[in-house]
Order: sequence, then C-alpha cells, then structure tokens
Amino acid sequence: MPLPWESEDSAPWAAGGGTDLAELVEHQESVPIGLTVEQVYRGFRNHARTFVAVVDDGRYTGLISRAHLGFLLGTRYGFALHSEHPIQNHLLPGCLVASPAMPLLDLLGQALSRTGEAFYHDVPLVDPEGRFLGIIPVPTLVRAQSALVAEQFRLAECQRQELLTRNEESFRSLHQLRQSQGRYETLFQHSPLPVALLNSDGRVDTCNRRLQAMFETEGAEPGAMPDLAGLMPPKHRQAFLDLLSLHEAGALACCSQADEFQLVLPAGGERLFHTSLVRETGQICTILQDITEQRAVERRMALSDKTALFESLAGGIAHELNNTLSPVLGYAELLTGRLETAGDQPALLNYCRMITKSAKESVRIIRQLLQLSRPATMELRQVDLGAVLDEAVSIMRFRLRASEARLALQVPEGVRILADAVQIKQVLINLMINAIDAMEHTIRKDLQVRVAVRGAMAELSVQDTGHGIPPEKLNRIFDPFFTTKSAERGTGLGLSVCLGIVGQHRGEIAVSSVPGEGTVFTVLLPLALGQEAPGPEPAPAPSLEPAALLPQVARRLEVLVIDDEEYITSLVHELLRSRLGCRVDQVHDGREAIQRLESAPYDLVITDIRMPGLDGFAILGWIRDFRPALLPKVLVITGDSGSKPQDRELRAFGVPALRKPFTSDELVAQCRDLMTVT
Repeated sequence: MPLPWESEDSAPWAAGGGTDLAELVEHQESVPIGLTVEQVYRGFRNHARTFVAVVDDGRYTGLISRAHLGFLLGTRYGFALHSEHPIQNHLLPGCLVASPAMPLLDLLGQALSRTGEAFYHDVPLVDPEGRFLGIIPVPTLVRAQSALVAEQFRLAECQRQELLTRNEESFRSLHQLRQSQGRYETLFQHSPLPVALLNSDGRVDTCNRRLQAMFETEGAEPGAMPDLAGLMPPKHRQAFLDLLSLHEAGALACCSQADEFQLVLPAGGERLFHTSLVRETGQICTILQDITEQRAVERRMALSDKTALFESLAGGIAHELNNTLSPVLGYAELLTGRLETAGDQPALLNYCRMITKSAKESVRIIRQLLQLSRPATMELRQVDLGAVLDEAVSIMRFRLRASEARLALQVPEGVRILADAVQIKQVLINLMINAIDAMEHTIRKDLQVRVAVRGAMAELSVQDTGHGIPPEKLNRIFDPFFTTKSAERGTGLGLSVCLGIVGQHRGEIAVSSVPGEGTVFTVLLPLALGQEAPGPEPAPAPSLEPAALLPQVARRLEVLVIDDEEYITSLVHELLRSRLGCRVDQVHDGREAIQRLESAPYDLVITDIRMPGLDGFAILGWIRDFRPALLPKVLVITGDSGSKPQDRELRAFGVPALRKPFTSDELVAQCRDLMTVT
C-alpha cells in the first residue's frame, strides 16, 4: 500500500549558476507528521530518496533519513518496539535548516563544517514562515563549493591577467613618463630661450639655466630665484602683473593685452622681451624672447624706408625749389647790376643785395639737406673744420632754438683736415642732437663745441650739461642698437655710425660722463698734411663786357636754350644777351629742340635734364649721334641735386653741368669757357 508522500522534483542544479538557494533544491518530497515509523519506512522502499522532510500542513517539522529508520527497524526487537511510533518521535536531531535569504557561502560554511553523521545530512530549505521548500543534498553542496572554488580560481586568474596587463601598461606609462621627463629636462634646461614658472606676484618658482644665467650677479646666493616683475620699470611691472592675473583667471582669450615688457638686467642693461604664457602647464609658465635687436632692426628698416622716401621727396622738392630760386637769384643780380650802374637808388640796391643774399642762403641750406639725405661715400679732401661746423650749426639752428639750449663755440681759424665734409658734418649733427636730447629735462642747458689742435690731430669736443650716462652703460653706448633713449626717440645707431665714420677717417672718438652733471664727446681727426693758413678770399672777378669775354667774331653767336620752365629760359636769354651779346632761341620741349638743331646751326646749347617727353639725356644722345662736333659746346643746367647715376651719365657724355640756382657770373663764366673751345 503506497504511502501519501508529497513529491515534486526540481530542476537539477548546474555549476556556475546564481546564488539563489532554490536552485540547489534536488527534490521536495515530504511525509505528513501523522504517519508512523513503519509507514514512512515502507515509503522509503518505494522511493529512491535518502532524506525527506516531515511536514505539518506544509510547514516544516523535521528531517528523517532512510538509514536512520532502517537502523530502528533492522531487528525483530526494534521493529516491534518502534514500528508503531509516530514519525515525529524519531526526527534527526540537530539538523541544519537553510532559508532562501541565507548566503550560499554561509550555508556552505555551516553545512561542510559539521562533524560525524550530521555531515551527511541533507539540508532542508524553509521559508521565513516555516513552509517547506525542498531538500538540498550534501553532494550538491559539495559540487556548489567546488564550482565556487573553480569560479574563484577563474576570477583570480582573470584578475591576475588583468593585473599583469595593468602592470605592463603602468610600466609602459612609467617608461613614457620617464622619457617625457627626460625630454622635458633636456628641452627645458637647454632651451635657447629663458623659461620660468611664476607665482601670481611675478616671482620665479623654477627657471632654466638660460634664464638663471641672465639674472646672475656677483655675490648673489647660488640658485636664488629672481623676481621677474621686480626687474621691470613701474609701468611695465603693473601691466605684467595684470597679465598674470588674467592668465590665472583664464580670461586671456577675450582680452587684448601687451606682451612686450622691458627688463633691467643686472649685467645687460635695459632689454625688451616678448612673453608667451603657456596655459596648459597648470601653472604660470612664461617663455621670454629677447627682441631688443629685432625691434631695433624693424625701427632701422622703418627709418630706412622713411629715409628713402625722404630722399625721393627731397630730390623732387629740391628740383622745384632750385628752379624757383634760379630766376629770383638771376633777376636780382641783373637788377643789382643796373642799379649799380645808375647809382641813384641806394635803397633799392640794398634790397636787391638782401634778396640775393637770402636766395644764396636758401640754396646753401637745400644743398646741405640733400647731402645729408644721400648715402655717404668717402670723398677725402682738405676741408676747413670751422666751415663744416658752421654748416652743421646752421642746420641745427632751429633745433637749438626749440630746445632753448645755449650754444658756445670755440673754433680757431685755419684748422684743416683731410676728410669727407658731409660725413664729418653728420658726426657733428649726431653729437649735437644727442647733447640736446640729454638736456631735455635739465634746468641748465649749455652746449659747448670746441676745436683745438693737439699735435698732428684736430680735437673736436661736444660738451653738454645733461643727465649724464651711468657708468655701467658707458662702455656700451657705441654698440649698434644700444640706446638710453626711448624707442620713439632713438634707434641706437647714431653713435655707432659716428664711430664708424671717425674710424674710416683714422681718427678716434671717446666719451666721459658724470651722472647728473653732463657728458663730453671728444673726436680726434688727422690734420691735413702741409696745410697752410687760409689766405684772404679771392676778390670776385669783375664783370666784363661782351667784347672782352668773347673772341672777336664777325657775327653774333647763336645759342639754343632748352628748358620746360619759361622763366628759366627767359633768365638765361637775358643774361646771354646782356652780358655776352648772343642771339638766343628759347624752346620748352625736347622734340622742338631737335627740330631746331636739325634746321639751324648753333654755337652753344644749354639744356635742362628733367623735362616731360624727351629729356635732356635724349637730346644729348641725339647731338652725340647726329651733331658730334656740337657736343663739346653743350652746357647742362639742372635743378637736381646730382645723384650718382646722373653724374655717371653726364661724365659719359663729357658735358659740364651747372646746378640751379646759379649766379649770373657762374653762367657767364661757363658759357665763355665753352664758346672759346675750338
């Protein structure tokens, strides 16, 4: 007769599953609590289970096993004694009961740590309300433990492999970091540019060797970090600190800030630096680049462009002024001659002489400015140092008045040197400009220029009462691009140019200065050998009548005057007619001049150079090719200053040139010389 066993098989548990204990249940077989021992034992014989639960209305009461009941009923005496006993009297003592919420590791720990027969007891699974959920066999627990151990080994191996991978990556990263640090150290320490890490107050935390060397001074503590902001002038210091504040706040991208600052180096004086702040370093990292020479070169190039423009403008202006002054000077001389002949207009005669004097002074100033605007070339000749100084002072007269400086000259007569007058004049002007600038902010403004003879040398000294030059800068003032002036006031080239010019003249230049009292520049130049004391000025040649000037001829000489300015041709016509008795034809165009030359013979041709259409060189070329016998009797008059290309071309034709404005005596003398050529 079968027993009322309650039986339900569960799905077999697979190794590697989850930690839900219900997955470990092998079966859910149980017997009611009201059965006897014999009834339960008879049921074991019909079922293959080793352990079953005893339940009371589905609630777990205890656990019984096939072996335990077999032991009770194994003998006749035992069967008689126990067979009719209720099953609840023979439940296995001390059974381990698991709940679904129990962690698997806890269950394994408790189940596998039992001793004796209890070790082999299956484990019933009971929910918190006491309902029986199933039986977990010990072999299943053992397999679960083995699976967990295997999983732990697998996880441990995975972790080990992952750790090895991470170690390799860490090693590579460390190796790359060391390489990066090595490259950083190499680039940082051997960078040709000064690099520094700064605090927000402008002090240096770390710097490379280049920057350290810039700030090293005698007696300074080794390794001491300089204060970058402290080495700047006040206006640059505040701008630099503002820049650092913006950099820290991350606001540089939207702000336009100055990035060029001046530093006063312990050994190098004032230098201009460009700063680059590196945002990616996480600290204020600045890279300094000395741009003093670069800015000086840029100023020099700009000055060169201005000089070229000035030369171009000066040449054009000089041409126009010379053309304009020519009739003023010529007609004033003609009028003077007539008034002298009349002898009854002393006031008008004085007026004419003043006009002539002013015109000549204007001509002299124009020529001096043109000489300074052209590139200097060495043309050594005996020159009067006093005369050169007078010309330099006349050019500086306006600058002296504007600065309110008092000029004192001590120049003996007859000091002659072998020199290029234009270059020596440039030296004098540069020294006087420096002296005037040095006295800009002083109360006493005295400028003294002295000339003396010291053996075989002429000594020229320029002394001012300015602010003086500090001793640490005194040995650098002749260096190119070094200047104590602001960038707007000087390029640092003036004194270096003076040094070069004096050296080319085999002379010497020296300086002495007392800060707060003034500076003296002394120039020594070799005297001209065999110079004699200058004699009296030769008297001007008397104005001769046409009969005394020209060879006796049977006819009047024919002259062709070519100039696009009508008042120039009119002046020349009047001078040649009245002074030389010539018959003069006037033309104002190169093509018309060639037509006249083709149709009539001329004894003298006077032509301008710069004219619209066919210029003077085209006319000279036509005469050379078609009237070569006339070429020695050609005179060029020009308002140009006499550039090198123009002079070379005139020398190639072999014709003389008379610069406008010219005096009547100069024109008459040139024409007389050409007319007497056979």
